[in-house]
Amino acid sequence: MPTTQVGSHTMAYDDYGAGHPVLFLSGLGSTRLGWWKQIEPFSRKFRVINMDNRDAGDSAPGTGPYTIADMSEDTAGVIKNLNLGRTHIVGISMGGMIAQELAIRHPELVDKLVLVATTAGGPTSVNAKPEVAALLTRNEGEDIETRVRRTFTVIAGAGYMAKHPEDLEHIVENSLAKPMSLESYQRQLGACMVHFSQGAADRLTQITSPTLVAHGDYDPLIPYPNGEYLAEHIKDARLSAYRGVGHLVMIESPGRFNREVIEFLGQELS
Repeated sequence: MPTTQVGSHTMAYDDYGAGHPVLFLSGLGSTRLGWWKQIEPFSRKFRVINMDNRDAGDSAPGTGPYTIADMSEDTAGVIKNLNLGRTHIVGISMGGMIAQELAIRHPELVDKLVLVATTAGGPTSVNAKPEVAALLTRNEGEDIETRVRRTFTVIAGAGYMAKHPEDLEHIVENSLAKPMSLESYQRQLGACMVHFSQGAADRLTQITSPTLVAHGDYDPLIPYPNGEYLAEHIKDARLSAYRGVGHLVMIESPGRFNREVIEFLGQELS
């Protein structure tokens, strides 16, 4: 598992395949292991860089509060350190927030952009119901497995985890393999909360990369209208709606997701 130094932070990543680079960005409290259904098919077509955000997985823990913009600079540093050049960016949830900031702040580093189950934040953002938003809160001493089972069952599409218990077991195993401390989680959550309140909504016109927005219309954590807003306000963005799918688009509908995103990334620009 290679690492690279970005400022004071040690960033961990996996490197698969060959070809044009694609970089995956994970969500709040998650690690690079969450992309397990994408690595093999994507690495047949592209060079895949699957990185852990700061405070997650094998990347170094943070040392104080930070923002989504700071995390986008981590990503920019990884791209520069690895000499990737213009890179396709695929980000889910918090990873999609980071991807937006990266595309705005460093357009020269971003080729195509895939925003999955994410939001531009700000006053136009549509929030989760209070009982779903409450799932983002973690308590000292809370059992990881119990929390993960409860949370991921709720944020997936209705009945998905009951029908696919093997996926829930895989998510639990990933969480136990790379546990995140309460302090690290709270720092990531703090960055997300600032994005929810301020966000990039008034700067989406600065995104010039071809963009695909993939969003489940059943998403209880970041409701579907947030995906619609992104697609409407990023120039020429395309919205791909996943009917009956919740927050975990790439896990719940991997066949369609992999096929659509690989096709989108491989298309020549006119």
